[in-house]
Amino acid sequence: MNKEVIYIDVDDDITSIISKVKSIEAKIIAIVPPKRIGILQSAVNLRILQKVASNSKKHIVIITSDQTLIPLAAAANIPVAKSLQSKPEIPEVPAIQVDDDGGDIIDGSSLADTKKLPNYNKKGSNESSGIRSTPIEDYKEPDSGQNSSRGKSNKQPRVPNFNNFRKKLLIIGGGVVLLIIFLIWAMIFAPRGTVIISAKTSPESISTSVNLSTTSDTDVDKSILKAVNVTDKKETSVEFVASGKREEGDKAHGTMTLNSTTPDSVKIPVGTGFSNGNCTFTTKSEVELPGVSPGWNGSGFSVVPGKVNVKVEATQIGDECNLSSRKYESTIDKVTATGSAMEGGSKRTVTFVTQADVQNASEKIAQNNNNEQKNILVQKLGKNVRAIEDSFIATGSETNTTPQVNQEAQGGKAKLIASVTYSMYGVNQSDLDKFLISALKNKISKENNRRVYNSGVKTAKISDFKKSGDSITANITSKGQVGPKILDSEIKDRVKGKRFGDIQADLQSIEGVRDVSVELSPFWVNTIPNDTSKITIKFNIDTTGR
Repeated sequence: MNKEVIYIDVDDDITSIISKVKSIEAKIIAIVPPKRIGILQSAVNLRILQKVASNSKKHIVIITSDQTLIPLAAAANIPVAKSLQSKPEIPEVPAIQVDDDGGDIIDGSSLADTKKLPNYNKKGSNESSGIRSTPIEDYKEPDSGQNSSRGKSNKQPRVPNFNNFRKKLLIIGGGVVLLIIFLIWAMIFAPRGTVIISAKTSPESISTSVNLSTTSDTDVDKSILKAVNVTDKKETSVEFVASGKREEGDKAHGTMTLNSTTPDSVKIPVGTGFSNGNCTFTTKSEVELPGVSPGWNGSGFSVVPGKVNVKVEATQIGDECNLSSRKYESTIDKVTATGSAMEGGSKRTVTFVTQADVQNASEKIAQNNNNEQKNILVQKLGKNVRAIEDSFIATGSETNTTPQVNQEAQGGKAKLIASVTYSMYGVNQSDLDKFLISALKNKISKENNRRVYNSGVKTAKISDFKKSGDSITANITSKGQVGPKILDSEIKDRVKGKRFGDIQADLQSIEGVRDVSVELSPFWVNTIPNDTSKITIKFNIDTTGR
């Protein structure tokens, strides 16, 4: 075991001894006083040394056989050993009587003679000294219980700790205040009561026409129900098949030689026709055909017919009029016609876009994605608004067709691009409920003993939506529930301050009440509060009534 020895001089004071104890790193410190024990004759100084050693987690042992110092060390709970090789031990000595005016110096002669201490100056007196000779290395700090009998004579009266007392008093006082606050809350503010009445009701149907208005408030007397309108504009396109059919091509054309056998000239107007079979050719310009004239033919005079050439074209397209040179029948008397080879005639069938095609495509766009657009508009209306599905409408505008109307559609395909505006109306659930309740009240107004319990707003239907200009109408059908007239305020006054059994017996005596249940909170509450603001009245609809 690690130990150190401190030798004390007569001139050392308590401060220097404390410094030495603190500076030594050993856990066991043996203090060897001088023959004149000097500073260690003070019980206070010994207690200070023991306190310092304890705080430093060290153990001090006084090496002495001075019978004056041994009782003082015992009073300070400091072990004593005769020599550095002896086992330290706290001597068993009686309580020390200290005179009030004796100061800190204890006179060894004043100790009670209950146990005669041996003369430590004599050799060989170890057996009778009360200190067993055991090496100091074997020292172990005695358990606190071992010295309990020795410390009885050193106990002093305990002084009350007023700080602890004050803390306990504050804690107890705070707890009492919190308990009072909790009791006030629990008995006055916390109690709540709900009375649930099952009333016998019967269905009452209504069917009425209403005027929907986005600018006016709901007015039952005027049959006006406030409505909400939402729109969603979307650009979309659709491909369609063109249905128009026509033949296109070129007319056959050529030159025709006209001959006249009359003496007078003849004017041939534009569009004069000359035919051969199924083909008729018309002149493209006006010409004057001269009359016959005399002429010498080498052997005599003869009549030379008038002749003129004119360009012609067929009256119809197609290659069937691409004819070879031939004669043509004339519609003019005494005028004959001979045509050159006719050429350039052609014909093909063309598919083109009609106005009806565009109209059908517009309607198709309006009908496309209707379910998707309805859902979008319903979401725009919001959760608390009842959508009127009959009011859904899609209006196309700003259409653009490729190709345009009457133009050829290559491959017979065409495309329509249009901006479509989707619209839907709805009514707020609260406005609809208010309207239905008022309508039911008006219907049963002559029955003073009945009231409306449910307007039927959840199952109400709005149909026959019609819009003409600024006028919007619809039809509303609903089945509400009406029953005996039971006022909430009267029920609250009747049940306040009562227990469940009394409440049930009282309310079931009312005509039209089938059953009564009560819910109280918190769990320790067993009566309805006297404050009517803390009472809630609920009605359950019992449709098994009449």
